[in-house]
Amino acid sequence: MKTNYFSKVENKYVFNVSLIFWHLFITLATLAVVACLAIFLWSIIPASQREVEKKPYPAKKQYPEPIKVELNELQIEVTKVETLPDVAPQIQTTTPIQKPVEDIRGKVDYESSFNTLKTLIPPARYSWQGAGYWSYPYGERYWDVYKQEKYRQWNVTEPGIEDKLKNAYYRANADNYIDKKLILDGYISVVKLLPEEKRLSAIQYIISNVTDNVSQNVNLCQSLSNVVSNMPKEENVYYINQLALFGEKNPNDGSPFIDYTATIIYKFDVARRTEIIDRLITGYYNYFSNNLSMLKEATDLFLPLISRIKTENQSKAIIQYYGVFRNKNYARDNSIAQIEDEYQQAINEIENQYNLDQLAAQQEYFSDKMSKTEYRLKSLTGIGGGIILFVLIAVILVFFSIQRSVRKIEEKIAINGEILNQKV
Repeated sequence: MKTNYFSKVENKYVFNVSLIFWHLFITLATLAVVACLAIFLWSIIPASQREVEKKPYPAKKQYPEPIKVELNELQIEVTKVETLPDVAPQIQTTTPIQKPVEDIRGKVDYESSFNTLKTLIPPARYSWQGAGYWSYPYGERYWDVYKQEKYRQWNVTEPGIEDKLKNAYYRANADNYIDKKLILDGYISVVKLLPEEKRLSAIQYIISNVTDNVSQNVNLCQSLSNVVSNMPKEENVYYINQLALFGEKNPNDGSPFIDYTATIIYKFDVARRTEIIDRLITGYYNYFSNNLSMLKEATDLFLPLISRIKTENQSKAIIQYYGVFRNKNYARDNSIAQIEDEYQQAINEIENQYNLDQLAAQQEYFSDKMSKTEYRLKSLTGIGGGIILFVLIAVILVFFSIQRSVRKIEEKIAINGEILNQKV
């Protein structure tokens, strides 16, 4: 009797409660597996780095206006002359250099330019040869007797034009005929503007001052040609050497300085122009500390005074002007330096903040990447654990199902046995 009672309780309550519990457990496990699967899908998405925007640079403060220098502040004699309209500078136009089409190496075109140079400076009238002397390693007597070259040696003291050209090409990194032609055409554009007797000296000045860049040499020659075209009556062409040397020593300001010289040199007296070029170079180095903008600013303020200065005093006056200008504008120079420092400091702060933001963004990126890797491993563990849990619960439910089925079979057998006994 007790057994039947416990069997009924077990069938009615225990099995049902167990089923509810295990189904609830399956539901929770299913939700956990779905959550882990969602985390896994999220973790396989590559992490992205946050974009960092750089703040715009602030506007630079306006420079204070320069303090002008009056003519009476200079210790020079002045003369009253009529103000004449400025003569427009003669700007030379050059035809663009065409690259060779048929000959890829450009040798034919280069030789054509070289022949043009020989036409401008004929070797028959002007020596293209260098200078030097013979030495005799074994004594001059061996040479006198045998006349063999091994018994004498030529020692070069001054290279010839062709050797100097080769050295100029080498220094300019002109490794092919096309680049060599560009440089040679630049030399030709300068020397052809000069009288024939001055061309040999001029080209030797130019080829002695060469930068290590083909385009810079071409630009310098173009700038020099503009100066030469505005100094047609100059007897001494040494100014070409001064400007070419300046261009070699100052690759950034070389061409702009020479171009500026070409735009103002015609305003000075013909006899003083070479001296003025020397004063401009002195001003650039000694008075304005290699600052071309400041030199141009002061020179532009000096130009209106030229008509009131005696021609013999022009070169002296411009140097005095530079000195007085710097003294009067000392406070302005300090203000400009302060503006530049503040502006550079603001730029540095923006750059530093931008670098810090980029570093923070990279750290966030690596942190997110590591976090996704960690969550991916945990989600895979959760999915695997959920699957194992499903299998275990399924086994338990199958066991309960079998047990209930056995109980029902036993109950039916018992009922059928009682019926048979009653009939008997």
